[in-house]
Amino acid sequence: MRHFLTVFGLFVLGSMFSCPSYGQSGDSEDQRAAAHVEIGPQSGGNWRVSYSFESPQTVLAFARSSNDYRLSTWRLETEGARLGRANDIDVIVFDEPSMEVVFSVVPLTSPLQSDYTPFVAFADGGLAVYEGQFSLIPFETLEAVTAMGGDVRSTGRAPLQMTVGLSSSKPIIVDGKILQGRVLHEIEGDGTYIYTGDSQIERFVSFTAVLDDALPDWLRDRFDRDLAGIFSELRQLWGFDLANRATVLLAYKGAVQDGLSAQGGALDQLLMMEVGGTALSGQDFDTLTYLHWFFAHEAVHLFQTEKGVTFGRDEDAWIHEGAANTMAYNLIANMLDAQDRTRFLSSVYANAFESCVGALEQGALSKAADRDAFSAHYACGDFVALASDGFLKRRDLYDIWNMLTDRAQAMETKQITSELYFANLQLLGMTKANRDRIARFVGEELGDPRQALTDLLEEAGLEPEFNAEGQLVSLAWPDYTSR
Repeated sequence: MRHFLTVFGLFVLGSMFSCPSYGQSGDSEDQRAAAHVEIGPQSGGNWRVSYSFESPQTVLAFARSSNDYRLSTWRLETEGARLGRANDIDVIVFDEPSMEVVFSVVPLTSPLQSDYTPFVAFADGGLAVYEGQFSLIPFETLEAVTAMGGDVRSTGRAPLQMTVGLSSSKPIIVDGKILQGRVLHEIEGDGTYIYTGDSQIERFVSFTAVLDDALPDWLRDRFDRDLAGIFSELRQLWGFDLANRATVLLAYKGAVQDGLSAQGGALDQLLMMEVGGTALSGQDFDTLTYLHWFFAHEAVHLFQTEKGVTFGRDEDAWIHEGAANTMAYNLIANMLDAQDRTRFLSSVYANAFESCVGALEQGALSKAADRDAFSAHYACGDFVALASDGFLKRRDLYDIWNMLTDRAQAMETKQITSELYFANLQLLGMTKANRDRIARFVGEELGDPRQALTDLLEEAGLEPEFNAEGQLVSLAWPDYTSR
């Protein structure tokens, strides 16, 4: 799972963006040329980034170039090389084929638009380095890069097979493992974060948590235990544990901004969030439940892909994002007392209903990615997951997903697509009429989205109730933790 979000205010879901994936098409792993990048801090605060290549390189394009921050933060220290931007893609061009290039880099810790923060600074001095920023794709000419029209994936070329080297006198954490001294880590796909520092580190059955020591006491003292409870419940609900420990990073950005500010991301086995704002000054229900939701949602994705399956096309993101929302909301609700549980579910589903209706007024759910309406995958997909579950009275959502991933694993592509989703519902016994109801809701432009969503929920037995203003206030929410 690869996506990230930004939130400002209290418990308000912000924009969701899909991150591009690289390195799985084009050349095979065995055919890709190899490279090594050595990274580490310099005395003046910059970082040295030193590349060495197995074979001479002429033109290199950065695999992630959606922002132009390198032009102001990366300084070349190799003669005969140039760093520039060609048709919105960062490139290194050599006067003569070269086996190495060195940069002095200002470690940018500010969030980027639609990409991962290059260096995540912890208030206690720790640092998480995003290794995907160093990934490079080789080309023969600059013209070949320019011809891509800003889409670095359009040629199907894979990045160089690259190993990252990092040395530190402080603990290093990558892939859930705590290491000392030096780490060598190969970049796979979009890469991950490598953490080094003295933050609070806790190891649990399913994950390793790195919590900023500067976090407010009320949050730091409880959050690792809360995470342990979330992962424990998911293990029981899914019926299995993660084969490899996840890494959870929680960095603190201070209490300067009003409300809650949060930027988060998920990269395969890593969940990361930067939090700050005055809402963290004292224990706050909305803030805590939001943070619980984020990590629960992302943890669900780890279980969704544990069997080696992958998520399919952008148009099908409603499948996994919606189900992850349903599972996360239900799990968090069951961590609360009865009164808070009702308040929480009423609030999030009232917002989801309006968000879904608003998105569908602009077009079909299956086309939401085309119009950058990514929140529709979460809100509308949540209701589709509930409806799918409602139409299958003898099963629950975790059973549906375990069977779905089993079937995806048996396929050559191993991808979860809408075709596979509906075929799975058929094999589970859903009637053709009910499958068609869901398919129309997903695939068609709806004349009256508000009524169409209401009808879908009613037909699935979810008993939607609305107040005098037409706001959704209640559903027959399933309780998966009681199974």
